[in-house]
Amino acid sequence: MSIAKITDVWKKAIDRTTNARTTIEYPHHETHAGKRFYVMYSVASLGAMTTPNDLITLDFTTSDSTTWDHLIFLCKGSSGFRVRLIEAPTGGAASPTGQINILNHNRNSLTASVTTNGTTAGIVNYDSTQATGGITLWDDYIEGSTSGITGSGAIANRDELELKQNTKYQISIYGTATEPASIYLDWYEHADIV
Repeated sequence: MSIAKITDVWKKAIDRTTNARTTIEYPHHETHAGKRFYVMYSVASLGAMTTPNDLITLDFTTSDSTTWDHLIFLCKGSSGFRVRLIEAPTGGAASPTGQINILNHNRNSLTASVTTNGTTAGIVNYDSTQATGGITLWDDYIEGSTSGITGSGAIANRDELELKQNTKYQISIYGTATEPASIYLDWYEHADIV
């Protein structure tokens, strides 16, 4: 690359008003590259944990390659709830109610996710049975409010987890009351050097 081209690139990275260098975070870069994906699943009534499987779940399997998922998530509910993320369950996580398409953050990109529902790329399963065994990567509980002002809350992982390749995962929300709840998964798929 010539010195003139390098200078031009640097000029574009400087804000003309403040002379500050303009940068973006890496996940934002992956959005522009068309390699960042998301899934959202919401229900109007989570259930009150009257049975062991009175919960909502999302199940997915990472690709069998060095294109690894870098995951963050957000779970919200209108009452008390518990969130669990299980890696490589040895039981359960079966008989899903249905599937949800994985969406690309860059709506102009034709790049599809390599994450699967276990068999098909670009989709995840929802409302499978409760996962058992495996490794618990996240287990958190938020209490609902008893003040009558608000009962909502959120649990989020803002520091990305770099997930193991060719591995099944289940994220679930257990409810304590029949209230709305949602799960939002956000990740980019990046080929790592090993």
